[in-house]
Amino acid sequence: MPDFVYNNFLKTAEKWTSDQEMPVYLVHGDEFLVKNALKILKDKLLPAGKQKTNFNPIDGGIENIPSAIEQLNTFSLMPGSRIIAIIDSQIFYTGHDSSSLLDKGQSAFSDNQIKKASRYFLNLLSTEKLGIDDIQAERLDETILSLVKEKNDISQHSDWLKSVAEYCVSQRLSVPDSMNYSDMLTEAVEKGFAKRNILIITTDTVQKNRRLYKAILKKGTVIHCQIPKGFVKADRDQQERTFRENAEKILSQSGKTMAPDAFAAMREMIDTSLRSFSINLEKLIQYVGTRKKITREDVESVIERSRQDPIFELTNALADRNLGNTLAVLDNLFANQFNPLQALAAIANQIRRFLLIADVKKIYGGFHKGMSFAQFKNQYFQNVLEYDQQMAEDSQSVDESENVKSKKSKGKKAKTTLAIAKNPKSVYPVYLSFKASENYTRQELIHAIHILYQADKSIKTGSQNNNRVIEQVVIQICRRKPPVKI
Repeated sequence: MPDFVYNNFLKTAEKWTSDQEMPVYLVHGDEFLVKNALKILKDKLLPAGKQKTNFNPIDGGIENIPSAIEQLNTFSLMPGSRIIAIIDSQIFYTGHDSSSLLDKGQSAFSDNQIKKASRYFLNLLSTEKLGIDDIQAERLDETILSLVKEKNDISQHSDWLKSVAEYCVSQRLSVPDSMNYSDMLTEAVEKGFAKRNILIITTDTVQKNRRLYKAILKKGTVIHCQIPKGFVKADRDQQERTFRENAEKILSQSGKTMAPDAFAAMREMIDTSLRSFSINLEKLIQYVGTRKKITREDVESVIERSRQDPIFELTNALADRNLGNTLAVLDNLFANQFNPLQALAAIANQIRRFLLIADVKKIYGGFHKGMSFAQFKNQYFQNVLEYDQQMAEDSQSVDESENVKSKKSKGKKAKTTLAIAKNPKSVYPVYLSFKASENYTRQELIHAIHILYQADKSIKTGSQNNNRVIEQVVIQICRRKPPVKI
């Protein structure tokens, strides 16, 4: 059956006729493109006069699957086709989609939609194989820590998770069995629905190896609305086309144009969410008023940066000792004319930080990779603060000694960047750094400093291609081979 990428779907949909109607449509990918594809399907499948009476949207919580199936198997009393649309479905969520469930739950909670937030939360528990007993008061803190283990800031999620957990317990809600609902919907798709009933499922993620996905592909139409997020040229070109076409459509509707450097500035400042890009473009249209052209100055005045710092991506990949990801991030940096010396400095700072952490572990002992955040915060973090304080005092003593020798003024406070916990109130990032540092031995870190020193010399003397030098640095540091003793 038909299987479309978004742009091909747009072209094909223009020629659709009523006899090409399918019993089921799956639309997945970027939120903005999915909503647009749903609107097109609705307009094509239902006459304008029937769109209120014959379109029945259902919230995507998987507990609503039985109700959706019941409606699909019931003959409509209204003439013509009827659409049952499961919006923002969670039916394909599995364990590795926990981050998306967290973000969606937090967004719903921020919008004061506690019931909707609780559904995301319960599905999150299901994917992590946790139950209601795990969110009782005596175990809640431990459960929350396990749910946000991949996040950089536990404080970002702690408060709303506690509130939603208390709501779920007070309402005696249960954790759903996602596989049972998935099998139930699969059987309904394979069996077929009552005549003229159409199922549309929208979601941000799918699992193509799942029986449900294969059943939909066999019986109906799948529309792929993903925006490529890779670093290879083909992916970047597709991203650029998608964002540019969307911008041109919005601008033409408002009678506006946009300077090329203004568009480039927006792409550089805003993350890869087309929804965020479109919302910010609408802000710019309102900002310029009657003026026809949007300039770079307008963008810099109105738009706040949301794209993740590429240096942060680089150091994260290096910390994980993931060679493939680190090289991919480097490729993206180089494609954007990033200064190789800046990349080298970021790598050097990460290695020095890990060496400081190794020093703390050697002096104080006691840290192990399985240490919980609560243990680290309550029992170990004070060691880090004491170490940082000692480093600061030692550094100041050296600076004052140098000042005396050079007959410079005394009493000038020394500044040092040699600190593990630059913000003592933010403990969780330090905890993650300690865990990541376990990916390298002390000997490997010392050898990495030697590699960085040689690379710095090569770049400054211009003896080799700078990008190639940085790539070799990453390969030598990340590869898991016994380092040469120095």
